[in-house]
Amino acid sequence: MGSKRVLVVDDSRSARLVLKRQLKQHGIAVDEVESAEDALQYLLHNKPHAIFMDHTMPGLDGLQALRIIKGNPATGLIPIMMYTSKDGGGVYVGQARALGAVGVLPKGAESADMEAVLNSMHLLDSDEESEPVHAVQVLPAAVSPELDDLARESADEAMIRLLKPHLDAQARRLHSSFKAELRVLAASLQPPQTKAVQRRWTTVLAGLVAGVLMTTGTYKVLLADSRDVVSPPVAELKVTDFSAGQGGLSLASVTQPGTGSGRGKVADLRSLEWALNQDGRFAFADTPFDDRRLSFVNELILHLDREGFEGVVHMTAHAGKFCMIQDGEGIMTLAPDDLPVTECEDFGMEMARLHDAQALQSQAFADLTSQAPLLEDSGIRLVAEPAIEQIPRIEYPKLDEELLAGEWNAIARENQRIEVKLVP
Repeated sequence: MGSKRVLVVDDSRSARLVLKRQLKQHGIAVDEVESAEDALQYLLHNKPHAIFMDHTMPGLDGLQALRIIKGNPATGLIPIMMYTSKDGGGVYVGQARALGAVGVLPKGAESADMEAVLNSMHLLDSDEESEPVHAVQVLPAAVSPELDDLARESADEAMIRLLKPHLDAQARRLHSSFKAELRVLAASLQPPQTKAVQRRWTTVLAGLVAGVLMTTGTYKVLLADSRDVVSPPVAELKVTDFSAGQGGLSLASVTQPGTGSGRGKVADLRSLEWALNQDGRFAFADTPFDDRRLSFVNELILHLDREGFEGVVHMTAHAGKFCMIQDGEGIMTLAPDDLPVTECEDFGMEMARLHDAQALQSQAFADLTSQAPLLEDSGIRLVAEPAIEQIPRIEYPKLDEELLAGEWNAIARENQRIEVKLVP
């Protein structure tokens, strides 16, 4: 009398060993593979009495493999038990059974539970027909090589038919991801829009390089006016370590507004704005006006005052339109990268969040914006607010089924930023 034979499919070697040890205690022979793809290849040549299938694996997951196996007449009658640590409650059990699984066995199940499962799958029956049936019988030596080659070709074609839809979907995801990266790269290489900024490009670039060098700990104002300038006394404004400001940017790394008048002064302001806005991004769910950015704003105000600027430093937080879905507990969260963007449930959560004062700015930043005057004898005001009209830095593509959430959210991250406007 031969023992029953089962196939264990799990990418975790330790999980396979634990289950294999439990099954062998009941006299069951075990074959094991580490991926759903390997399991499909195994089933082309073998027919086990049952399959224990993990859920989360690289490539095809357990439910996808379950759907393929149950959809193939040659393997559809093999009992499949989902063996997983996934905590999906009754919803996951319902999904698995709807696709043809006999049930769900949690990893780490007690021996009594395992025995009940094996009984329900008739793996402890001691009948004489317990030997596994091979889907492709071993050919006698007298069979011609031509027939043997034909059998192998048929098996390969069956595997291709099973995997082709999934391979095509993966190719589409890679193509979409590549297009998203190209869009982001193209946007980052766009030249500044005004002639004044273009004429000052070399100065700005030199300043940016100087700023990077000074983030190592040495801070000097390299671009200050050659005249001796005395800063006015500060009224309750605490200036911290400017070289460690937001994103490592300091005012030494950008051009300063000129002290001239007319067109030259306006051109200097626009050039400074452009430089300030090159890296104003903030992450999803982050506070845009936080204590780290406060250091940089302190430095900016001091330099503007030193150069004689009077007006408004207007800072606007633009929100990205992130693709969001509900998780198992009904909480909105970022969608998985491989989800088609047409299945997103919400795009406006960040916009709504930034209209909450506590989400918009830290207490220290709020104290600064309400301080009047910012500096003694200074005509500079600071305004920090969420954008009323969302103006994307990179245009969002049209929604279609081939566009993935990962591609969409990469653009949203570029558009989630702070824009600085200097208004004399």
